[in-house]
Amino acid sequence: MKREIYELLSKQYKNAQEVMTEIINLQAILNLPKGTEHFLSDLHGESKVFSRLLKTASGVIRTKIDLTFGDRLAAVDKNALAAMIYEPKEELQKLRKQKKGQVKKQYRLLLLRLIEVCKQVSAKYTRSKVRKALPFDYRYIIDELINMPDHSIDKSDYYNNIIDGIVELGNAERFIQALCEVISRLAIDHLHILGDIYDRGNGSAEIMDTLQRYHSLDIAWGNHDILWMGAHFGNRACVCNVLRINCAYRNLVALESGYAINLRPLVTFALEEYGEDAGEDFPISDVFGTESEFEKNDLLSKMAKAITVIQLKLENQLVKSHPEFDMQDRILYPSDTLTEKEEALINLLTEEFVHNKRLAEHVRFLLSKGGMYQVANGNLLLHGCVPTETSGEFSKVAVGNKTYAGKELYDRLEKLVRSAAEGDAYAVDYVWYLWCGKKSPLYGRDKMCVYTRYFEHRAETENKDPYYDFIKQEAFCLNVLKDFGLNGKYSTIVNGHVPVKVKDGERPESGNVRHVTIDGGLSRAYHKKTGIGGYTLINNSQGLYLVSHLPEEDVSSFGLQSEIRTLKVYDKRILVKETDIGRAIQKQINVLKGMLTEYYKA
Repeated sequence: MKREIYELLSKQYKNAQEVMTEIINLQAILNLPKGTEHFLSDLHGESKVFSRLLKTASGVIRTKIDLTFGDRLAAVDKNALAAMIYEPKEELQKLRKQKKGQVKKQYRLLLLRLIEVCKQVSAKYTRSKVRKALPFDYRYIIDELINMPDHSIDKSDYYNNIIDGIVELGNAERFIQALCEVISRLAIDHLHILGDIYDRGNGSAEIMDTLQRYHSLDIAWGNHDILWMGAHFGNRACVCNVLRINCAYRNLVALESGYAINLRPLVTFALEEYGEDAGEDFPISDVFGTESEFEKNDLLSKMAKAITVIQLKLENQLVKSHPEFDMQDRILYPSDTLTEKEEALINLLTEEFVHNKRLAEHVRFLLSKGGMYQVANGNLLLHGCVPTETSGEFSKVAVGNKTYAGKELYDRLEKLVRSAAEGDAYAVDYVWYLWCGKKSPLYGRDKMCVYTRYFEHRAETENKDPYYDFIKQEAFCLNVLKDFGLNGKYSTIVNGHVPVKVKDGERPESGNVRHVTIDGGLSRAYHKKTGIGGYTLINNSQGLYLVSHLPEEDVSSFGLQSEIRTLKVYDKRILVKETDIGRAIQKQINVLKGMLTEYYKA
């Protein structure tokens, strides 16, 4: 096998010198500081806030500006530079309103400052990696400028002439935008999404489009993501839940504009079957305002009731068909038989989801970049929980005729979801259980109380899995990490899913900071519950940092009032060789060393 590998590599490395050069290059990379990781969770369709978080890198860019200029720039100038990096087109438009001579001076000043920041954010990367991140049209010039020695007297005229030439030739704005793009690209090395991209807000499709363009990321699926995936796989109960939620949150625009789902059949059915119904059983959220021709309270209530009745009947069928779900207590609606009209409607709506091209593309992306969990640089990333008994033992959850617990459960369920994507009937049914099942790792509660809420007008308690109590104990956290093969000094469980009620005194970290929940309520629907505008997490070579955002009415100001709190400071700076990428590079080095030996033998 080794001989075959060496033969393949020999096509890339023609001689011993080329192999040696690559080994030296890779060994140098291992000793660079690790890149910055950015963690986001529970986006829930808030595309504008999401876009803002990416542009600001949750405060990383503002911190880099501080490191670059120290006391050389006043806070107001640093904020102005940060605003330029976040929104270059808008800020340049403001700049053009100044006098022509003044504008040119500002261009020159901006270029010099942006080059300094660009040097700062590129410092931990190889020149080759930075060059690959540069816009093609400006690659050579930016590479020259950011690699200029800080005190280069011999070349000062050369570099000043480059800056002057950019300004005088009318290319300053395009160049400024290019530099801002490079800074944003290099500020974050890798993005982690901890689930629930979908529902509540209306920009889920736009978020997915942005993620598809992002340079490096992974996704831990949330129960709302799996719900949409299930709808695309053809699970009719999942389709009903998607429609019910988007009716309840006054958010049909996410279906109509986001995925061009035709809602006319549902409207027609609701008016025919529930036209005389006042709809008071189905209250509609006032969080998001009206953005659809259908989104009038009375019509939305009728639509919500119509699809909920179908949902409950279909869920009764699933529970009866799968006793291993252990959800017989949730058979509350008195029927599981659809009328002919209901059957025709749900089949028609399901086809809308199954054959939707944009949704198909997004689901493929979720499958390629996502999973039930992620392990990254010694940290465990989960959306929900590791199902746990009141004794503290991991729950044994049935999948088919076998039971699984802990990591084995997660691994089995990931295979199951991928089987559902291939059309496996049992797997497609099980995807619905992952959405709301009593021992689903993605849901983490013992029941979803749709029936009692809407039909019996009472708030039934949805009890959280015991995991959420045990996770406050460091010993339990360490047990979870160990089960997933993690025992690093700084290994941490990073969770989404359960909003942290900061206003009630709850804290996101627990278990001696072996566990952090980063769902602080980015969605506007949760701001009153949490008291903040959401959490994000930053992990760089020096430590772990929690960013708390204020709920800003003006999205353009989002992130400017964020507070950064240090959760962990590492004893020494973490280098690439201590990361997942570093371990892969080391394996590559070992292979190349073996190949070098073969060259010497020849």
